[in-house]
Amino acid sequence: MKSNLELVNDCDQFPPNRDPSFLYRFMVNGFDCPFGYLLEATVNTFSWPDYWEINHDGKTVKLLGSSLEERNKQIHDTLLAERERGSFKILKGWTSEIFSVYGPQKDLVLSIPRIAAPLFGIVTYGVQLLAYQSDTSDGAIRIWIARRAKTKRTYPSMLDSTVGGSLPTGETPFECLIRESAEEASFPEELTRTKAKACGTVNYVCRTDERGGGELGLFTPEVQFTYEMELPKDVIPTPGDNEAEEITLMRVEQIKSALGKGEFTPANGCIVLDFFIRHGIINFENEKDYIEISSRLHRTHAFPTA
Repeated sequence: MKSNLELVNDCDQFPPNRDPSFLYRFMVNGFDCPFGYLLEATVNTFSWPDYWEINHDGKTVKLLGSSLEERNKQIHDTLLAERERGSFKILKGWTSEIFSVYGPQKDLVLSIPRIAAPLFGIVTYGVQLLAYQSDTSDGAIRIWIARRAKTKRTYPSMLDSTVGGSLPTGETPFECLIRESAEEASFPEELTRTKAKACGTVNYVCRTDERGGGELGLFTPEVQFTYEMELPKDVIPTPGDNEAEEITLMRVEQIKSALGKGEFTPANGCIVLDFFIRHGIINFENEKDYIEISSRLHRTHAFPTA
């Protein structure tokens, strides 16, 4: 059985004290700060057009566009060309979804196709909701846990939050949550608007593995906006799309067992641990690594965030 700290380590695979000097920094013309990390193998695989400046000695990859529109076109054209070349397996899953990259003043610096974000190691954003019942016969909390569909490209059949999804360009976290809640759990908009409570963020740096599809070892810094919602007994979440096979009401002990067996996706294991800490299920008295776990779940990133 995995410990709670091991669950955090499974998700947050590049702690803030780790030396990043072996990585290339993703830079943008006009900004002094990096926006992501690239593997050397990734840098060497790209066929870089002349609007990129590659410095192998300084380990930087700089996009030279001077405006938002120019940068967006340049990165889009670069990625389309690589998809045509078949350079990266990850680009086979191309969709129309776009992620935002923010500068140190929280201004929009560029937008990048979601599927390509791990190639550049940029910070991405998502929303996660855990719906629960506390009005039970024994007074104990029970949480609605989703099981991902077998057909999912990433982490098929693993356990998940009640509702979760990526935050695309142009949508606020709460509006994203409302949309995802309707799509994934069939929650009416009014229910989510009135019942969902914002609980902060969970931050981590994952690295892609065989469960995520595509290239291995790419860096994926993420910020998850977390929400929770207490539901009455007569409200039952029902999968509304093909994202989840089922959503099951589980007792805390069942969830702890599933966590220990590694049945949750790495990210959602951390979302559940954060919920457990908020509700006092995990505390200093019953978890020897309490402070490290709590700190790691709310770590900072090396790059600008929204």
